[in-house]
Amino acid sequence: MLFARMAKRPSISLPAVGVLLAAAAVGLLVLARPAPVPVGLGWLALAPVAALVVVGVARAATLAGAVAYVLALDWAYTAHFSPVYAYNGLIDAHPAPEALLLVGGLAVLPAAWLPVSVRRPSTIVLWTLYTAGYVPVAMVPIYLTGELEPILSFEVALVSSMAILGLIVRVCPPTIRVPHLSLTAYTRVLTALAALCLLYIAVTFGVRALPGLAEVYATRAQFDAAEGGAAAGGYIVPWAANAINPMLMALGIAHRRWSLVALGLLGQLLIYGDTGYKAVLFSVALVPLVYFAISRGGRSFGPLAAIGTAVVLAGAVLASSAPGDWALALATRVFATPGHVTWYYVDYFSSHPQYHLSHSFLGWLFSSPYSSDPPLLIGSVYFHQGTDANASMWGDAFANFGFAGVIGFTVVGGVLLLLADALGRGRDARIAGPMLATVGLALGSTGVFTTVLTQGFALGCVLMALMPPSSNHVAGAPAGSSG
Repeated sequence: MLFARMAKRPSISLPAVGVLLAAAAVGLLVLARPAPVPVGLGWLALAPVAALVVVGVARAATLAGAVAYVLALDWAYTAHFSPVYAYNGLIDAHPAPEALLLVGGLAVLPAAWLPVSVRRPSTIVLWTLYTAGYVPVAMVPIYLTGELEPILSFEVALVSSMAILGLIVRVCPPTIRVPHLSLTAYTRVLTALAALCLLYIAVTFGVRALPGLAEVYATRAQFDAAEGGAAAGGYIVPWAANAINPMLMALGIAHRRWSLVALGLLGQLLIYGDTGYKAVLFSVALVPLVYFAISRGGRSFGPLAAIGTAVVLAGAVLASSAPGDWALALATRVFATPGHVTWYYVDYFSSHPQYHLSHSFLGWLFSSPYSSDPPLLIGSVYFHQGTDANASMWGDAFANFGFAGVIGFTVVGGVLLLLADALGRGRDARIAGPMLATVGLALGSTGVFTTVLTQGFALGCVLMALMPPSSNHVAGAPAGSSG
């Protein structure tokens, strides 16, 4: 399975456009007619059936998986997340059925145009962003507000952003030729980077026992204090967690080099022990899941991503043996927190001054209206403690430039995905895939520019470009295969 050397440019058929227009029309009827629940449920059920008729089995399965995921998230939030974590702001304001159905329809809608098969690196990023970012950000605010009116403008901006990303990644990426390494040299480089990062983290931050999920905030506070006095610690730790270790683990799985898997896993556990970052713990499971989804079902990656996410969410909730245990806490962090915190950003910066990147690289142009960065500000306002409340790429964009930022930052993200497509052409999707999925996961909980530089997207693209072409070392994968 490799990224296509000559990626086909997908076309949008008139029947597919008809499905979208019909779904939108029926969705509007949900608001206009009485008895919205039967109509709305009929609309959600109709979408996969209509897709089966006009655009095929794969798209119908993708839409069905998205519907299943949205329903699973609704069940998990109302029956489990909110009852346990209402004290932390995850309330259920019992929205009207017609409002909930409309928001659910908007949450499903991008599954109608996201790529189904893994032909380009951007596909993996987009599906991870959709499942771990977009759907929670679209769904959770309606539970927090209980009303459609306060959130409708943001919902429209969100779905517009996903449409923009879908259009940008249909553009043929530029041709960028980067000298690549041999498989032996590449393995040595990746192993050396992982070993050096592990040694740096162990010496700088120590080796600690893995904290329970109820203890991660204390661990995180200790790490933040130690990070301030550590040279480059704010870069090396996320680079290792999001780029180097996931790619090393995937490389080890691909070539049955279990020592590489062990080194990458040891690095991730060390980082979790020192930082308490739940996303790092989640990535330990994400790497093999993404690897096998690409290697066994790359042509049906979209349906697998949507259906698999619904299964993982339901399984994590059902595996919870007690309220607030590790499985439920981890599921809440991945599937509810991005939407929870993002809505706080929108709520606050709708009526307060915005940053205009004054806390970042535009500090020379704008003066900051606040004494702290957005995560600390939102943490102090809504959580009344020193919580580092990171939001999704859309929350960060809104904090800086409002609705214009949501659209503008999305365009920037789309252009960066095109660059990743150019650098990843012909590379092994199984090895790059877990890193790309981690990037999508990061975009669901932090800003675009932070993801590129601090969270390791840029480094991951460089490592992907240095990878030897897939035809050199993937048995049975012809050079032009699109998977």
